[in-house]
Amino acid sequence: MASMVRVAYHTRMSDASAGPQGFVNRTSELAQLDGWRARPGAAMAVVWGRRRVGKSWLLKKWIADKRAVVHVARNRSAADELAALSQSVAAVAAPRRRDLTARPFTDIDDAFETLAELSETEPLLVVLDEFPELLKAMPRLESALRAVWERVEGNCQLKLVLCGSAVRAMEALQKEDAPLFNRMTLRLQVHPFRVNEIAKLLPTATPPERAAAWGVCGGMPFYLAAWQPGVSLRDNLGHLFCNEHALLLSEGEFVLANEDVAGGGRDRLPEQVLRAIADGHTSYGEIRSVINTLPTRTLASLEQLRLVAKVQPVTEKPSTKLSYYRIADNFLAFWLSVIETHRPMIEQGLGPSLVDVVLEQFDDYMGSRWEDAVREHVRLTAASGDLPWPLTAVGEFWLRQAGPAKDPCQLDVVALTGRSGKVALAGEAKWSRRRSAATLVAEVKWKAETAKLSLIDQPLWLASAREELTDVPSECLPVTAHDIFA
Repeated sequence: MASMVRVAYHTRMSDASAGPQGFVNRTSELAQLDGWRARPGAAMAVVWGRRRVGKSWLLKKWIADKRAVVHVARNRSAADELAALSQSVAAVAAPRRRDLTARPFTDIDDAFETLAELSETEPLLVVLDEFPELLKAMPRLESALRAVWERVEGNCQLKLVLCGSAVRAMEALQKEDAPLFNRMTLRLQVHPFRVNEIAKLLPTATPPERAAAWGVCGGMPFYLAAWQPGVSLRDNLGHLFCNEHALLLSEGEFVLANEDVAGGGRDRLPEQVLRAIADGHTSYGEIRSVINTLPTRTLASLEQLRLVAKVQPVTEKPSTKLSYYRIADNFLAFWLSVIETHRPMIEQGLGPSLVDVVLEQFDDYMGSRWEDAVREHVRLTAASGDLPWPLTAVGEFWLRQAGPAKDPCQLDVVALTGRSGKVALAGEAKWSRRRSAATLVAEVKWKAETAKLSLIDQPLWLASAREELTDVPSECLPVTAHDIFA
């Protein structure tokens, strides 16, 4: 076999998930893929995650220097899918007994027996992207693949990667009753970037600019790639949302229509639930009342996709009634709560005059998102060993069943430590540009005392503002965008 590296694509893998500087980060994911590939013999992996999260870009980067075939399923007939796969394999393999362009694969057995032959002496990577689309074209594909895999896996070095965005379908492949259960030796779910990784996608932006970009885009690389570093927030909102041809003006609708959520279809229950939460109906009872049916299954699916989060006081047990739901995905939260209201007028050409209205709403929207960023920063700081004690939980705190917004003892950040779950850190996070840390710490101490929180002997009191904190007490942990997004 020729030593030169060859990668064959039938359909080019999307590069829309790269950052503005090209591929960045994903070091952990690449290391897992490399470790899996290095194991001897044939192996099967599953890679999945939401649309726009960068799965295809990750795999494209990974296989760039390797002998590989990539096939992207495109809602075609079984015969057309096999013909397309044949073309990809023909481009990689030197002609042997058969011209695959003239005589394409007739079935999955035919395809994988050929791939096994091509990987007898050296590894061959085969990526089947959008695998759920193949399942639609070939309903018996899983069973057929299991049967042929059992025949060939001991005689070749075929490395098969099944990739897809339909999260429920991809997770169903891994269930105990699925034909391919226990065949995958790597299961890799690709998640959005975390707050401490945003700087790698927007390296020339300032930390406050990165915070704003994360507030709108979350950790989705497709959206962050469209953000313009060094350009004002107003101009970014204008070019991304506030004109009739803006890239992300209709993106929320795409997300609502294409995520693989239980309860989709004619009634579009996931969309109803998300809209109810965005409109401020955040308790289970309120959501049920708005959509006029039980939302249990839909909420669970939305939580699984990380579109929705169920929030409860960090000090409470999971069974507590003190809970509410919030939209966890930043982009969808911003689109539903800020952009969609103005969309009809933007589409009629009034975007330039509406951008200032959107900008005015931004600070109100960012309040809860900033609190999320600060809590995530505390988790990451604890995980890196940079706090005096290990943490067992980080979250919000409130007392009243009416919810955190109506509770005078509500705290934005509370962290627990030890088996007893005592409070080691408590604090307030404000999106304001500048705040007095001493004032915030005094408020936190009053709330902790009033709520009778069980504290360790020397807790830390967190104070957070977007850019600057003044009058910082010695027992205070100050947090700004420069700490989170540097």
